[in-house]
Amino acid sequence: MDFFCCGIEQAAGFFYFSFKIWRYTYQGCFTPGWKLQRRTAGAMKQLKDYTSEKYIRKIRAKNKYKAIEELARVFSETGVCDNIDELIGALIEREKIMSTGIGFGLAIPHAKIKSVNEISFAIGISKNGIEYDSIDGKPVNLIILVAAGERQHKEYLKLLSRIMSILKDEAVREKVINFGSANEILRTFALDMEQ
Repeated sequence: MDFFCCGIEQAAGFFYFSFKIWRYTYQGCFTPGWKLQRRTAGAMKQLKDYTSEKYIRKIRAKNKYKAIEELARVFSETGVCDNIDELIGALIEREKIMSTGIGFGLAIPHAKIKSVNEISFAIGISKNGIEYDSIDGKPVNLIILVAAGERQHKEYLKLLSRIMSILKDEAVREKVINFGSANEILRTFALDMEQ
């Protein structure tokens, strides 16, 4: 089932999450030629440049908090974050406020903290699914964990928006979950530059 062929409650949750990102990312851009201004403002990194094959993992945990911890630890000794335990704590604290399981088997836990040096995301896959308190009550098969520094607010929101743009397509989500190699997954996240 695609994002746009779903129940009212699921759609409302997804669009609320998306609208919050969109509102802060593109606020003030509605002037003639705003798309051109955004594209010519500077070279835009490819979405895949925010991640790495090292940041892609098959999740063993069955509990969402353990899954978040397991996935966050892929950043250990990479230079992305100076304090992984602080990152895990921030992600779990955010999760306790509101679940980042947005339905459709997808969760996007995210945090902005001072100890993150380089905005990045990790990809966690669980074919069996993880109980995640998602808005649709269904298990999560795909986790995209986003870590950003305190002063990377604008780039952080744009990154979330671009990830959502790619993964709104059910066929893409299924490909990511079922791909046999990390390299194939990375190629999927190069698609946003073509849209």
